[in-house]
Amino acid sequence: MSSGMSRRGFLTCLTTVAGGLVAGELRAALPPKETGLSSEGLLVGRPGFQPRTVMPLPHQELPGFLSRPQLEAHHAEYVRDVERLKEADQGLQQASLDTGRYGELRRAQVAAANSVLLHELYFGNLAPAKVDVPRYLEGHVREHMGSMETWAADFTRCALAAKAWAVLVYDPYDDRWHNAVMESHDSGIWVGANPLVVCDVADDALTKDYTRREEYVGKFIERIDWNEVAKRYKAVDRM
Repeated sequence: MSSGMSRRGFLTCLTTVAGGLVAGELRAALPPKETGLSSEGLLVGRPGFQPRTVMPLPHQELPGFLSRPQLEAHHAEYVRDVERLKEADQGLQQASLDTGRYGELRRAQVAAANSVLLHELYFGNLAPAKVDVPRYLEGHVREHMGSMETWAADFTRCALAAKAWAVLVYDPYDDRWHNAVMESHDSGIWVGANPLVVCDVADDALTKDYTRREEYVGKFIERIDWNEVAKRYKAVDRM
């Protein structure tokens, strides 16, 4: 031991160094803070899923399709899911979580994240009046679905069979469009696919205005904002 340092000083220094190493190991063990960056991703600059904020309703009512009370009630449920997502995100930042609680939070995070994003895509692809399919999309519809009538008939079958969502997706892995059925927010997901058209068929999306799902789905198909669908496809098309 150096004559310039007392035994007490040496032990104090050793304790400080050891404590610093332990603290460093603990910091390294903590998960990185999970935050979306509003300057990145497909939803850049939009309120909602990515910055964990609430997206306002694009339309307060859709005459002839969805009433103001129906849309307001549905949007309120979406707002609750935004809060559930933030709670799950925050819970996962805790330094010590047992396996059971960690699993609960991860499952809650997935369900809430999917619900928030699907609701925003749903509200965003609703139009106040009929929108013609842009020329840009016409060729893609024919290539992937055969015709608009063929697609609409199959999408309707999906919407009537599903418990939660009917979705038209683009899968960049096989470069094809597919209609898909989702039984819940975290069931029936087409891994790697990008949603183009999203239809919510859960009770909270329609029962204030409709007693028959068939009527709601028929009106939904008439009110798809195909300009928004075209933007979504342009953002993910690999060609």
